Amino acid sequence: MEEQKHIKDYIVDYLLEEDAGKAVDPVLAEWLAEDESNRKDFDLYKKIWEESHLYTESGAYDSGLAWEKVDAINGQKKSSRQYLRNISYAVSGAAASLLIVLTLSFMGVFQKKSDVLVRMTADYGNRSEIVLPDGSLVKLNSGSEVAYSYDPKKKIREVAFQGEGFFDVSKSKEPFVIKTAGGLNVRVWGTSFNLQAYTDDSVVQASLVEGCIELESGKEKLIMKPGEIAVFDKNTNEIKQVGGILSHSYGWLDNKLYMEDMPLSVVCKYLERRYDVEITLQSGLGEDIRYNGVIQEETVTDVMEALSRLSHISYHVKGKHISIISK
Repeated sequence: MEEQKHIKDYIVDYLLEEDAGKAVDPVLAEWLAEDESNRKDFDLYKKIWEESHLYTESGAYDSGLAWEKVDAINGQKKSSRQYLRNISYAVSGAAASLLIVLTLSFMGVFQKKSDVLVRMTADYGNRSEIVLPDGSLVKLNSGSEVAYSYDPKKKIREVAFQGEGFFDVSKSKEPFVIKTAGGLNVRVWGTSFNLQAYTDDSVVQASLVEGCIELESGKEKLIMKPGEIAVFDKNTNEIKQVGGILSHSYGWLDNKLYMEDMPLSVVCKYLERRYDVEITLQSGLGEDIRYNGVIQEETVTDVMEALSRLSHISYHVKGKHISIISK
């Protein structure tokens, strides 16, 4: 594993500095020559990196374009959850390739553009938190990534974000703007809120606890007040307020999953991220079975046992794979 991490660093260095004409490092060259599969993996990383086109022709970073490119590449693969579930950069397969694209998207953008860069990832099965240079606190749910940039000329605090996070943003005269996967921008004034913006979800949801935020996508805009919940539909670009209990939106902070007429398919997606597992559903079960209530997160087996008691399903666990069928 240490060798893989070592090689990963050389791959990252090469891709970030290729435009400057940097030659392949001897260590990377030796690794490429060792096995044909190494060369194929490297070529795939490079191809996806080049196709992501993180910059517009003017040289300015286009966050929306970058995320669209990543999503388009992701759509060509069998499972969008794989690129976040697999953490090792140098392992073979499309999953690692997609993860390296997301990571390099953050690194490439801010190393070329910004004076300050802070980046944090919460892998599948883990949660993390980070204090940004401006003093803002971000708590990340499983399968999330945040990168912070500061442009001293424009005096703008910018964040690239995908996944789910609870933001406690420090007050400042300088704008704090979050660019999400899916095309929604969130303009923040010193405030706290939960933001759910996974790349493989069809909607982005914002739940405002304190302060004020503005959601914006193209001509669509919505200014939120404390206690409100709003969603952005990626397919229609519509932004609207929705009902719901505010605290349920960020129940994950207390290791709780609140379910309000929640389809089994959505529950399974949550569990895959939370516990770093892969769940296979019997055909037809995903939308037919729905849950109401709250589950205290313990082990994934405990959660599956609770779900099986609440509905007519049975499950089988084998390693990190769970299969669910009707009783």
